[in-house]
Amino acid sequence: MRTERLFDNDPYLKQFEAEVLEVLPYEGKYGVVLDRTAFYPEGGGQPSDSGCLDDTTVLKVIEKDGEILHIVDKHFGVKTIKGSIDWARRFDLMQQHTGQHILSACFEELFGGSTDSFHMGKDISSIEINIVSFSVNDAEYLENKANAIIYRNLPITVRVVSGEELPNLPLRKMPKVTENIRIINIKDVDCSPCGGTHVKATGEVGMIKIKNWEKCKGGIRFTFVCGGRALGDYRLYNSIIRTLGEKLSVKDINIEEAVNKMLNDFKNTEKRLLLSARELIKLEAENIIEKYPADGGIRLVSRIFDNRNINDVKLLAQYLTQVPNTVALLACRNESAQAIFSRSEDVSIDMDSIFKAAIHIIDGKGGGNSRAAQGGGRTEGLDDFIKAAEEMLMK
Repeated sequence: MRTERLFDNDPYLKQFEAEVLEVLPYEGKYGVVLDRTAFYPEGGGQPSDSGCLDDTTVLKVIEKDGEILHIVDKHFGVKTIKGSIDWARRFDLMQQHTGQHILSACFEELFGGSTDSFHMGKDISSIEINIVSFSVNDAEYLENKANAIIYRNLPITVRVVSGEELPNLPLRKMPKVTENIRIINIKDVDCSPCGGTHVKATGEVGMIKIKNWEKCKGGIRFTFVCGGRALGDYRLYNSIIRTLGEKLSVKDINIEEAVNKMLNDFKNTEKRLLLSARELIKLEAENIIEKYPADGGIRLVSRIFDNRNINDVKLLAQYLTQVPNTVALLACRNESAQAIFSRSEDVSIDMDSIFKAAIHIIDGKGGGNSRAAQGGGRTEGLDDFIKAAEEMLMK
């Protein structure tokens, strides 16, 4: 590798000067190779830094074929540049990565759970821990332990060791490389190989908050936030709670009780409305029956409804065909067409055959049995579809 990794020795370096060694094509853009850089390339679960080379925005930084490429959207013709990293982003990533080391060490000590993977996203980070169960009480216990480490403001040191030194170190995990092994040591807490950027003392992590956890293959995946992200997360939730309290006219501690009462009232109202709706549909069916006398021994009820819920139409068909000698050909025209063909038990007509013989008119699909069939298709041709079914019944 031709590039000196300045971030390894000084993750707090914000600006630097460097020589452009080469500019390579990269996916329609350009990859700038420098003789030295403070830009961290993505890897080890940590995203890359962003910032500028002179006045050109660095879109991302990657490591490819042993070279660190600073991806930009224009070619560099100069030989000497000034680089500046986005410090707010860098410090945020340092907080999250250091917080992960603290969390992983706590999981190991308190629950015997090793860290299988780590991913740092734009707003939230996640780790997968090799344990089988976890509870709310466990989360509180773990958070207290992790934040107590932060409050102690323990020093964090970085050094490169050889393979021969590894057996004498209290490593939480073994390194994946055999040369230039970089060890991150949080005093009395964690000792791990890592190539990422970290703060110089645990106090700079600010705080750690576990947001959620769920089972995954081989263990449990945890999402968490540290430092500035944790503060932003608290602001968001506090704003939501304050707004809910104002809308419900209750104190913060009474919001859950008020919401539960509101949901219970809503469910009871929903049940009453459902019963009322069923009664109205039953009355509708009775009125239709009076208007459709049996013709030749069969009462044919054929209707198309605009902008009506298909479930209401199905219920209407049920009520209609409870009356002897009744056939119902019902459809509703919404964004698409839906239909149900049904008959009373004493009528010996195969509704499924009629439905399938006519459904092609609306380029639809569906079916059922001899008693009832349903399906849907295009709204165009819906009237012709029902008319064709009527003619088949008349035969």
